[in-house]
Amino acid sequence: MNTLELMNQWASRLSVQQIKNLPEDEILSMVMERPGHPGQYGFMWQTQYLRSDEHFAEKACELMKRLGKVENLKEKMRNKISK
Repeated sequence: MNTLELMNQWASRLSVQQIKNLPEDEILSMVMERPGHPGQYGFMWQTQYLRSDEHFAEKACELMKRLGKVENLKEKMRNKISK
């Protein structure tokens, strides 16, 4: 199983409450730099893991809110990549 599949399975099974309480390390382990957009981070999605457009919107919104709470995200991602 590739990293993208793992990330999608992980995100699809999380509840909104679980997302709000995710440890920073877990968020950082699943976030990716957007292809073609250096320094911009987010999550990659595959539609087969999403039940509906509403399911996608709920997960994407909550995960991006949680990601926004990570302080010094760019620095932490540079450190993660350089390891």
